[in-house]
Amino acid sequence: MEILKFENSSRPARKKSSSSKAVFGLAGIAAVALLGSTLAANISLNGGTGVEFGQGVALTTACDSAITSTPTAQFVNAANGGGFNFSTVAFTGVSYDCLGKVFTLKAYGDTSATPLTLATVSSNAYTQATFVFTTASSVSPGISTADRSPVNGTYTIGFQGTQATSGAVYKLTLESQ
Repeated sequence: MEILKFENSSRPARKKSSSSKAVFGLAGIAAVALLGSTLAANISLNGGTGVEFGQGVALTTACDSAITSTPTAQFVNAANGGGFNFSTVAFTGVSYDCLGKVFTLKAYGDTSATPLTLATVSSNAYTQATFVFTTASSVSPGISTADRSPVNGTYTIGFQGTQATSGAVYKLTLESQ
């Protein structure tokens, strides 16, 4: 009987489903895209434009979306040489909404999370400068203010006593309360 003969059966070959491969491929691409957008964040500072040395850094505070700070150094002559000290910071582009707000400035080194000593006055070390954005002159421990013009959005603070060396300052933070 020929009914049970299996060797030369004419059964059609099964086609491999290419649609399942396409579904798995699309699912893989979607997973990578979703995971990439979940783990990565895009942060744009200063409107995406570059800031060169001496032009300042854009800062964001609660009362203003962008304040530019420009630190300056002053050469101090001394016996056996001298050096440049971190002497003032000028703030420009400050919104009038910041009038009367308290600001705190801190400076940091390249890798340290501890603020630098900005000024030393009478054996007191000051690691932060706190000031009020106002039209009146104010003197806080270790700092003095000059060039105040809230109408024009400018404010400059200076450091008294022995100042930090300019080479030690890598980063500035400005906090508003």
